[in-house]
Amino acid sequence: MVYSGLCKEDKIAQEKQTLWLLILTAIATSIDAMAVGASLAFIDANIIATSLAIGLATTVMASIGTLLGHQFGKYVSHWSELIGGIVLIGIGLGVLAEHTAFFN
Repeated sequence: MVYSGLCKEDKIAQEKQTLWLLILTAIATSIDAMAVGASLAFIDANIIATSLAIGLATTVMASIGTLLGHQFGKYVSHWSELIGGIVLIGIGLGVLAEHTAFFN
């Protein structure tokens, strides 16, 4: 994302999505959902209320993101990709630091 944000290309390259990419994405999403479901079961959470809250929040945020991205994407696409990449790197470094000797 950082590299894409730094590129000065105005034209966004459309890559062809393959069936294998779709299958791999579905498997990764299923593994993520399984981990969340198991975690919720371990803490004795109300699964129905939690699922509804997660679904509602996801729907609202995805809808708002899609609408805003459609309106402002052509103006801030490079900056948003760059900032998003930096934020993800920061989160990864924070998790790495938390699970290593930096905070012990």
